[in-house]
Amino acid sequence: MNKRTKNLFKMSAVGCVAIMGVSAASLPVHAMVSTQVTANVSAAFPSKAPVLAGIKVQEKVLNTTSKYLIADLKVPQLTGMLDTHYQDELNDIILSHAEKDLAQWEKDAAEMGKKAQADQMEFHPYTLYITYDLKSDGTGSPAGVISLTVTTEGSEGGTSMPRIDTYNVKNIAEAEPVALTDLLGANYKEKLDADILAAIKKDSDKYFLEEYTGTSTEQSFYIDKGNLVIVFPKYSIAPGYVGSPEFRFSLNHSSTDTTKLDLKKVATFTNKKGVLMVSLRDVASQLNYELKWNQSTKTAELMKGAQWTSVTLNKDSYFFAKMTPKALGAAPALQDNKTYVPVQFVSEILQVEVQK
Repeated sequence: MNKRTKNLFKMSAVGCVAIMGVSAASLPVHAMVSTQVTANVSAAFPSKAPVLAGIKVQEKVLNTTSKYLIADLKVPQLTGMLDTHYQDELNDIILSHAEKDLAQWEKDAAEMGKKAQADQMEFHPYTLYITYDLKSDGTGSPAGVISLTVTTEGSEGGTSMPRIDTYNVKNIAEAEPVALTDLLGANYKEKLDADILAAIKKDSDKYFLEEYTGTSTEQSFYIDKGNLVIVFPKYSIAPGYVGSPEFRFSLNHSSTDTTKLDLKKVATFTNKKGVLMVSLRDVASQLNYELKWNQSTKTAELMKGAQWTSVTLNKDSYFFAKMTPKALGAAPALQDNKTYVPVQFVSEILQVEVQK
């Protein structure tokens, strides 16, 4: 199994449990869209997406011949990805999960149905449903990110326990899974956990506060209209009537932050190409970013809340949270022991208006 295939299986860890033949009713919820809790935290990304056609979904329907099971399984198959090999592998995984779930539920339902008949007891067929939602088709923000949720929900006649597998992928020539570290930076967890806890406390009557232990390394999430949506299992931190709680974070800094950079209050110079360069330290100070310098790599990191980006001396490649590198016409430069970046870094990468 190659490295990228392993990453695909890691991205859908709960789905792999289904492959091992465990009934979906006994599985924890990976994520379920039912309750929305909005947290006022943002992570900035460039709002301009590359010129890409949005990926599409072709629906594959699986049926059952079992008289003991009612099944309605709509399985998504992606089309239009740049990396067709990755696309085929991902589609195979999604379909395999559904087929394994169906086989297991048919087996369990048949066993219980026959037992009920032998005991002359009434038996109500089990039910199994699979639905999906393409949250991001790759043309929105963050640029090039595909986000898909697949919900598997089975019932043995009582309360159902849904499972949602989430798939977040960079639609590039060599596709890769998208992780929270890609979106929020390596040190995101402490801040993200604190923001979720604050949102829970604001509506504490709906939650089991003592059950909240923070996000996990395999935390489920999806991207929807420029928002990062963190999801928790049903019953894990809230009563069943709440469903599966969601915590929504804006990834579009400009839509929630009206801060402007006052160009008169930062050190500047114009380079030989006529590009206006601004002091990165002055920018960070005025916009309240934490700035860290890595001498060995000649890289500066900027952080504010869940927002993160970095720049490297003499490298005209800028990105926010490792997504979609962009050239600005000038690399970061060192002058008078200060790192300078093009003024477009502020407007196009940090998405902050520059006031002259």
